[in-house]
Amino acid sequence: MASKNMTTIMALYLTFNLVLLGFTSAQPPRCTLTSDDLRVCVDVLNLLRITLSPTQGVEECCNVLRTLERPVAAVCACDIARLSLLDGLLTVRVGQLVNLCPGVTVPLGFICN
Repeated sequence: MASKNMTTIMALYLTFNLVLLGFTSAQPPRCTLTSDDLRVCVDVLNLLRITLSPTQGVEECCNVLRTLERPVAAVCACDIARLSLLDGLLTVRVGQLVNLCPGVTVPLGFICN
């Protein structure tokens, strides 16, 4: 009899835990790059504003972004675009940065906040 009660209690305990853990939310991705890493990519975007085909620092910036997971790379691309943005659309700047770097992609439908 005691074993049946214990089984019922354990089943209820596990059920409540699963239900309550289902209400937790995942942390949004954060950019883990240092300001020096970000600065390289900001310089690339600023050069893109001046010339149509920047060559300085593009490979270094792309290598930095390639080391990150897709969601983190997308957030970092937004941060980079925000830092280099004077008067333009943020989404366009992120698109320009991603187009410069083959192998760097952002999640489908990603929008900078």
